[in-house]
Amino acid sequence: MQENSTPDTRSRSKNLAMAIGSYHLDLNIDGPYNAIVSLFSSVTSYVPKYKVYGGTNASNLALQNIQARLRMVLSYLFAQLLPTVRGRNADNPENSSPGGLLVLGSANVDESLVSTFLFFLGGFQNF
Repeated sequence: MQENSTPDTRSRSKNLAMAIGSYHLDLNIDGPYNAIVSLFSSVTSYVPKYKVYGGTNASNLALQNIQARLRMVLSYLFAQLLPTVRGRNADNPENSSPGGLLVLGSANVDESLVSTFLFFLGGFQNF
């Protein structure tokens, strides 16, 4: 089993993609995640741990953020390059651009509340 995605999470994303008629890929982020944690640890000699394994709140949040940001970066990478990989517009010499895909994301309630708070804190209430 992969460390950073439960079978439940993988199943829900696959089912959602099927429900909306979307193309779905399932990939494992453990390799890049472990590489980033290893890089940080080799530079700082500090090994961050999840709170359930004795880590601090800061380590716990940092490790969760690595997962979230990796998923975001990989989503944009795949959205830009999958049309090329799939050969989209390969038969159309008039338009050689393969285009791109739309990246849709979601956030949990806490992130939404913090974003709204920071939006108003920044003086953008009249925007």
